[in-house]
Amino acid sequence: MELKPATRARGQQLGWSPELLTRIEASPVNDRTVANIALMKIPAERVASFLDLAERDERMAAVTFNFMRTRSERGVRAVPGPNGLGTPEINIGTYGEVPDVWPYENDTPLGSHPDQSNYAPGLYHIYNKYEVWAPGVDELYEEAIRERWVPATDLDWQNGLSELPEEVERAVCQLATLYSSHGLAEQKIISKWFEAISYGFHDVKLFLGTQVYDAGHKVEALRKRALANGGGLGQSPLGTLYRGWYGALKFTELVTALDLVYKSYEVTLFEAHRDFAKSDVEAKMFSLMAQDSRRHLEYGKRHTLWYLQHAPRGPQNMQFWLGRAEATLSVELRHSHTEKESLVVLFADGLEKVSAGVEQLRKLRQKQAADYIGLLDGLGIDRLPMLNPGLSMLGENPLAM
Repeated sequence: MELKPATRARGQQLGWSPELLTRIEASPVNDRTVANIALMKIPAERVASFLDLAERDERMAAVTFNFMRTRSERGVRAVPGPNGLGTPEINIGTYGEVPDVWPYENDTPLGSHPDQSNYAPGLYHIYNKYEVWAPGVDELYEEAIRERWVPATDLDWQNGLSELPEEVERAVCQLATLYSSHGLAEQKIISKWFEAISYGFHDVKLFLGTQVYDAGHKVEALRKRALANGGGLGQSPLGTLYRGWYGALKFTELVTALDLVYKSYEVTLFEAHRDFAKSDVEAKMFSLMAQDSRRHLEYGKRHTLWYLQHAPRGPQNMQFWLGRAEATLSVELRHSHTEKESLVVLFADGLEKVSAGVEQLRKLRQKQAADYIGLLDGLGIDRLPMLNPGLSMLGENPLAM
């Protein structure tokens, strides 16, 4: 075998002696294998060791080292940051450049290149970055990992609960039932979209995986609360809220309904539960769930801004999706007797002060609407003139239908 001039030149640049080059040409290995060894910058003494092996074992002639033939960037050295070697630290060079349109239909990871001889298109159908992206989504993923918690051990089920009046215990358990159902729906609907999102947007998929896990926390912790203090599960929710989630025809529509509209209301709701908690378990549980929900809301905010700035008809689509999401949330809040009556009893701390509970619920609904409008104002969306009338009404009469 005679080495090609380019292969011989690479070997000479690496300090391979004329004797070694002559031995290579007399060996069982082919030019392609030698060229790949040269690309790896293998020194002469190690090349000689490989030739010893190849001369003893003819099977080595089939080894090509073709994995070296890639267009991926080499020589990258990621440096750990203050929280270790996180995903932001490895999103460097070409490995951090996410294109506006992902060019591959298969499972090619960001920064790598497909083998054109083995290219099987997948089921993905989201290839545009504006449909899923949020700046800093890798940071949100890392934050979710650092803030993970375990309902079984991070909550003091042994000593953190106290006996409650029957109606208050039942109200707490009814609310736990409703919110855990919301978590189940959240898990299912987000998981449904994983297969649609192209592999190149892996940072988004990683973060969404943490939201599914967070929703699992919500389901687990709330069911445990319902079963740990003599209450039990209550009635199921109306489910109108979920129609806006399951009915989303675009991923951004789902994010609008779930991670923007609903999460805004949920954060304020869970913070109120924390403040009115009847036990240490409930106070910590709702504090941790609010922490998770704020992170989901942050993704919703960042994605909305990106979508508004990069998507065709971004502002027009967003106003339409906000209207649909507000409508389903409004129906759920106004017609769910189990939720509003349970909240009244919880806030009143019993039947004797129900009127005070109604007033506190009015303040909650008013704050939820104000927080939501303030959130959209910060995104450059003037939603107040178009806010769903039902949501506005609840700020005046929280028991309105």
